[in-house]
Amino acid sequence: MQPFIVVRNYREDDELKCQELVRDYIMSFFKKSFYCFCFREITLQFIVITWAILFIFLGVPLAFCALCVPGCIFFLFSGTYFSFYAKAVELMKTKPNQALVAECYEPYIFRLKPNEVTYQIFMDDAPYEPSFKNKFRKKIIATVSVKSHSSIYNAAWIRFAVAPNYSFQKVAEPMFGLILKNCVQLGYQTIESTISEWQENERDFYDNLGFATRQIYHKQIIGNSLSVMKTQLTFNLRKDEALQKQN
Repeated sequence: MQPFIVVRNYREDDELKCQELVRDYIMSFFKKSFYCFCFREITLQFIVITWAILFIFLGVPLAFCALCVPGCIFFLFSGTYFSFYAKAVELMKTKPNQALVAECYEPYIFRLKPNEVTYQIFMDDAPYEPSFKNKFRKKIIATVSVKSHSSIYNAAWIRFAVAPNYSFQKVAEPMFGLILKNCVQLGYQTIESTISEWQENERDFYDNLGFATRQIYHKQIIGNSLSVMKTQLTFNLRKDEALQKQN
């Protein structure tokens, strides 16, 4: 049986599943961030300074000072983890103005990896009988939400979350096309989004859609010492609407 995906409007009973999906999506970048932070210059400086304080000022034997290395790594690990988890909780609590979900229908015995399968994608509902759909297990693998921007007039924040092992571009592209039409109907002029330096696939996706870079900034992770580079992207809905009319 060929698996397929249905892109539909968000329902109230999807809340818990979407919150779990958003949490898992944000936390999927945690390991990559932690490994990168471990090899930054500030981490080595922190270890050396801690070692010097223990040995010179506190008189800790040199052999025991070596314990500051795993201690600093653990501090970095826990600080990075809780920073990402706090961001995930913040997004989980955010109530969007409008949202879509992608619900995947897969056979109960499904041994292939999602990246190895070509999924049929339907809008609103699949043209199959309910008895046929009952032969599949279904789960929400992606969601996109839109919320009004608090500081830019007639602008909206757009956020994607896609389950691990699923192709971000293949799942998000049809969802973006549908949410784009809804944003035009709601009267928005621009769509804003932010991505971090770890989101290579997402950056390619936004570039292909025609998003432009509004600004690049650094967001603090642990104090002023560790930060992550983020990019704010913008998409002009009026320009896209004008191009569609010309075509």
